[in-house]
Amino acid sequence: MKKLLVVALGALALASTAQAEWYVQGNLGYSKIKTSGLEDGGKISDKTFTPSVAVGYKMADWRVAVDYTDYGKAKDSYHYVEEYGYESGKVDLKARGVGVAAIYDIDLNSAITPYVGARLALNKIKITDHITEKKRDSIENTVERDTSTKLGYGVLLGASYDLMPNLAADAAVEYNILGKEDGVTVKQYGVKAGLRYTF
Repeated sequence: MKKLLVVALGALALASTAQAEWYVQGNLGYSKIKTSGLEDGGKISDKTFTPSVAVGYKMADWRVAVDYTDYGKAKDSYHYVEEYGYESGKVDLKARGVGVAAIYDIDLNSAITPYVGARLALNKIKITDHITEKKRDSIENTVERDTSTKLGYGVLLGASYDLMPNLAADAAVEYNILGKEDGVTVKQYGVKAGLRYTF
């Protein structure tokens, strides 16, 4: 995550030598976190709120932004019946990340500006599994935790509307691959809306 921040800050520093419009942006999103590739065909799938903040600059029709996004928390449960008992559990998945997005504004010479973009991110993914195992006459409770940092990528499509010369409302849809490990992929997709203030 530190390396990505260094690259992003370096890009923003280069922009300061050009005629760039700096801006800050805040968003609140509603999205779905979903996994694929878990053992026994299981999956985590849950809806969550996704707040984010960003700082960026605009040069002509291009924007570059550095953001911090809290993807939220997903929960799931499972229950397997075995020959001499059962195994059940509750899984919690939390994810957050720092990303860099390149965005192209499609100039329509109007107050509404559609845009498309691509994003790279370093995401921290934490999975906690509360397990209960019953074998014959014994019951065992354990907790397994796994935290990893993964490179993610995604795309976004949206539009902004100029409320004032320096203030715009923004809405977008996004799709992100948060990370992959041991054949398991964590995905996030949803909608978000917010405000962007240009200095």
